[in-house]
Amino acid sequence: MNLITKDKKGFTLIELLAVIVILAIIILIAASNIGAMTQTARKNVLAVEGETLISSAKTAYQVDVMNGEFDSNTTVCYSLNDLKNQGYYDKGDDKYHGSVLVTPSGTQYTYKVWISNNVVFLNKDGGHTSGNVKGKDADVGKTAASDNCQGVGTLMNR
Repeated sequence: MNLITKDKKGFTLIELLAVIVILAIIILIAASNIGAMTQTARKNVLAVEGETLISSAKTAYQVDVMNGEFDSNTTVCYSLNDLKNQGYYDKGDDKYHGSVLVTPSGTQYTYKVWISNNVVFLNKDGGHTSGNVKGKDADVGKTAASDNCQGVGTLMNR
């Protein structure tokens, strides 16, 4: 009697399902890590924007004092839009909202920044130097920053 043997080529259904399950698990792990890395990157970008906003407010404050807008002991609030209108903050897009509070104390100044991009929110006291603003200080889920320093200080609007 002749036995006919067939060449077995290909994979069984069980082998294919096992590979699909393994790939699905790898994709789920990678997707969760990418989401966390994206959120961290957004926070860090917002911290850099906060630094830029503080730097812009420093310049605007010094120019306003020199021009006699107010004396150097006045606490002033600069909105992001005000700094844009004056040309101190030159970001071309409107995705950021916020303000900076400049508080003099003798010969030192404290800068407090509120800034958001509708995804993350940063409310940080920059202290006497702006080097304190870090991405880890941003909160996820907040949708708006104060455009008026939460009612503190003289609001500069031009």
